[in-house]
Amino acid sequence: MKKVSQLICSFALAAMMALPSLAQPLEQPNSPDYNPKATYDGPYKLNTWSVSAHIGPSMFFGDLREYDFWPVTKTNSDSHKESGTIQGGLTLNKQLSYWFGSRLDLSIGNLRGMKRRMYNRYFEGNYFDVSVAGTVNLKGLLMGPNKMKRWKVDAYVGIGQVFYSAEAYDLTGGVRLRDTGSMNDWIVPTGLNVNYEVTKRIDIGLDFRLNHTNSDYLDATYGGDYDRTPNSFNIGDQKTSHKGNSELDSYGYGSVQVTYKLGKNPLKVAKVDGKWDYKPDEGGYYHLRYTDPKVLIKPPKILTLEEMDSVAKANRPKDIDPRLLLDTDGDGVSDFFDKEPNSPAGSVVDGGGRVLDFDAYVKNALKNGAACSEIFANVNFDTDKNTIKPEAQEMLKNVAKLMNLNGCRLQLAGHTDRRASDRYNIALSRRRVDAVKNYLINEAGLTDPSKVIVDYFGSFKPIADSARREGLQKNRRVELKLLP
Repeated sequence: MKKVSQLICSFALAAMMALPSLAQPLEQPNSPDYNPKATYDGPYKLNTWSVSAHIGPSMFFGDLREYDFWPVTKTNSDSHKESGTIQGGLTLNKQLSYWFGSRLDLSIGNLRGMKRRMYNRYFEGNYFDVSVAGTVNLKGLLMGPNKMKRWKVDAYVGIGQVFYSAEAYDLTGGVRLRDTGSMNDWIVPTGLNVNYEVTKRIDIGLDFRLNHTNSDYLDATYGGDYDRTPNSFNIGDQKTSHKGNSELDSYGYGSVQVTYKLGKNPLKVAKVDGKWDYKPDEGGYYHLRYTDPKVLIKPPKILTLEEMDSVAKANRPKDIDPRLLLDTDGDGVSDFFDKEPNSPAGSVVDGGGRVLDFDAYVKNALKNGAACSEIFANVNFDTDKNTIKPEAQEMLKNVAKLMNLNGCRLQLAGHTDRRASDRYNIALSRRRVDAVKNYLINEAGLTDPSKVIVDYFGSFKPIADSARREGLQKNRRVELKLLP
């Protein structure tokens, strides 16, 4: 038992040392949301710690208080009534979520009891206990976060140790029969805790607890041992205080409790127009004891048709020049900026819409060693073919030479006319792109194939009217885009 006692004391001490460390926030100290006491990790931070003090009468349940509740006296003839038993203590509470929490309890008190039948004994003793317990928010589970808003009802169960000493006396002559000395044993505390929120900081309430012990000697009497001879049984000779042929002893209390809620800038919700009005953005923190984080998240406002129309009108951009939306010649430059708005379809143009000769540009760049700039050209194909025509071969050879010389890159995009299914056209446009790339590598002498970027679009990006033969011919193409 001594080793067990040392173990539980070490556990309780470690828990007390660990609880402050659990309060460290996830944010860094220089964060604007930093608050050492607001530790709940949710959409809004909430305070989670509190400390309570309680005091009230204690009650023993065991061999010397099992059946009757007569006033306790040391002798039958003594008319002096012993004062009632009392206990007090402190509790450190940590709310882990709105539904669940934990508590560390320290209590000190005294116990008395007697039994005339069979035992004819009276006992009195003192105790000190320490325990840790988990709590369940019964009010929240059964009624939700906004009914009986100011109330909190918790059930709890835990484990701990009790350290006690007791003396037993004969009721007839007041002779002391036994003295337990200093002893300790396991306890399993169970209880119900009721609180009412009075202010932002203070709660008042009641705490009802029953501690189930692992001992039958809390009253210095073993169940079934009726021998009244003093010191007839030496408890010190026993390996454990769990002894006897009756039920194990228990003790408990009912107490008044005052709770102080820790944390920075506490808030207490108030009612507005009959509804609880949460304002987490006011610069303070609600307490997780009474506030479900879900109620702090305001649902998105669903706009009516009139409101949506009003918002759309208010955010409508200014009208733009319609010429920005027009490209009459289809060269990719809007009429607003086009210097040559009537250039032939498929022409290679610069940023101002002026027609350029792609082949002449490449030859000039090779001759003068000019750096590459962005410029476009097309390689056209016959119907359902991916064969490079002779008139395009010379241009592709010059493009390969320029890429080898100046490190230019080349983007290839394959296209078809619309006279087939989309799946077939996509495959055909890919074959055309591959044909151009392979020609550049195998025939034109391109040394670095990684400089070629390929894509294919089937018939989805025409540059001419597909209802006419000339338009179909212009759409059967691979676009070359020379890049720096």
